[in-house]
Amino acid sequence: MLDFVPNVRLRGLEDLKRVLIVGADFVPSSLPPALRIRFFARHLPSFGWKPTVLTADSRCYEYSVDPENIHLLPQDLPVIRTSAVPARISKLLGIGDIGMRTMWQHWRAIKDLCRRGEVDLIFIPVPPYVPMALGRMAHDRFGVPYVIDYIDPWVTDYYWKKPKSERPPKWFLADALSRIVEPYALKHVGHMIGVSQGTTNGVAERYSWLSTQDGSEIPYGVEPSDFQYLAAHPRKNLVFDRQDGCFHISSVGRGGVDQFSILRALFEAVRLGLKEAPERYGRLRFHFVGTSYAANATSNFQVMPLAAEYGLQELVSERPGRVPYLDALQVLLDSHALVAIGSEEAHYTASKIFPYLLSGRPILAIFHQASSVLEILRKSRTGLTVAFGADDPIGGKTTEIRTALDALSSAGEPAPPRDLHELSDYTAEAMTAKLAAVFDNVMRLHQNHSLPNPAKDGQRIAVPK
Repeated sequence: MLDFVPNVRLRGLEDLKRVLIVGADFVPSSLPPALRIRFFARHLPSFGWKPTVLTADSRCYEYSVDPENIHLLPQDLPVIRTSAVPARISKLLGIGDIGMRTMWQHWRAIKDLCRRGEVDLIFIPVPPYVPMALGRMAHDRFGVPYVIDYIDPWVTDYYWKKPKSERPPKWFLADALSRIVEPYALKHVGHMIGVSQGTTNGVAERYSWLSTQDGSEIPYGVEPSDFQYLAAHPRKNLVFDRQDGCFHISSVGRGGVDQFSILRALFEAVRLGLKEAPERYGRLRFHFVGTSYAANATSNFQVMPLAAEYGLQELVSERPGRVPYLDALQVLLDSHALVAIGSEEAHYTASKIFPYLLSGRPILAIFHQASSVLEILRKSRTGLTVAFGADDPIGGKTTEIRTALDALSSAGEPAPPRDLHELSDYTAEAMTAKLAAVFDNVMRLHQNHSLPNPAKDGQRIAVPK
């Protein structure tokens, strides 16, 4: 295993403050929450924090995992793995969520650690969402401050505006649960972070005791050591053969109804390209990989029905099931170009953009004009971008997308992965430095007795950025 050595000098272990990271989904999982926790846990000791991860035994997961992900963990990272309510039992009550299935086991572990004085702060990335209540419970019981990390928003009106056929299963119950648990969990939160400022602002605006100053933007970042590991242990690409004479354009990451209008604009541009430049566009092959979070997602197609509408079945392939993380990186590296599909939601920030950047492959990003992805690409001087918004709808972007595809498919052989110094502001280490600063501020207020007793006066705290 090749370790990436941070530039910041490590502090003595005896000086480190202790953070308990609660994440039911963790390595060897390849889902986004597992990656985010791993990225932070790797670098927190460089900034004065000793992490311990509280998670579930991977045998409790209903989705496939990649045992090799274990090799990406720091060897000295303490990981507590608990059991979970068996899925065969919980599903009798309509519950399959790993966060809900581990609530009791994780609360017992948190109580034990807090009673022994081994926790200075609790950090809970979500989803899964219900475990955010554990932070409030530990605060009320033991006075431990806690921070919530929004990888995705929970309470949302988005799907209520969609036809019933486009809403996720059990949406009514899931929405009702979110509107009960979230305000309870956030009542005494020390601070919130999110992958975009729009995410935390949206949360703060729902609750009178919070303000936008109670949230900070900390995107994912990219972990260079993962690419180093993959270079030493390459994977076989099971999605396409890059030597077959075609020009392979990949999109690795989730799909969903909030992306359908963007995909339609993309496919319309491809259809026009086939009419006007059939030789060039006939060589294009679009691969959509890992588009569904569903546990059994092999037939849960998000993209192919849309491709069929435009007669592009021969040019488009979709692998709905989530692929192992290292396999996903290999697909990026083997592609001739990449396309990043955004969302109709204004502040959606795709975590995939960071490994896209480090891969060195040409990128076409189609995102809402308010998404931070566009600013990230501009600052890094990388990629072609197509922006849309309420006053500039995606439906009118076909020609612009077509022009971008012309440029993308004219690119020569892909460059090697980019040097780290070009992306130093977007590494997992840089993002962890921001997280540690949030932790420090929360602890400073807590230790200076600036954190009021919410049971007495219901006040909140605001942590400066």
